Formats: sequence, C-alpha cells, structure tokens
Amino acid sequence: MVEVKTEVYNPYTGDESVDISWEWEDTYEDVDLHRYKCKQCGEIKYYSGVAKDFYTKGIKSPIKGLH
Repeated sequence: MVEVKTEVYNPYTGDESVDISWEWEDTYEDVDLHRYKCKQCGEIKYYSGVAKDFYTKGIKSPIKGLH
C-alpha cells in the first residue's frame, strides 16, 4: 500500500490541510514483451522459461516476439 497525501485548501476559511489516504500499488511493472520488473528491488523476471532463455541466452523460440 502507498500513502497518498492530498493538499486541501478551503477558499471560504483560508484553511489548508492534508488528507491522507492509502491505495494499493502493484509491485511489478511490465518491461516489455514476456518480461516484468520488481519495483522494490529492480530484478527482472520472465513470464516463462522460454522467455528467460531468449533474453538471457539468445535462444530463439516460435513464440510471438521471441524469434
């Protein structure tokens, strides 16, 4: 979860305050075709062993995008 702070200004009173809410945030993001990255540690992961072999060893595959 991620803390989200929103500054709030009341134009009638001139008061300023901060609203705090919590939102879920994914810890992974897609890097490109068949790969994703951990936002916390930066490690690259693969959706399959075939994708890992393609990106780490250069082994081509008939799978779309891995040839």
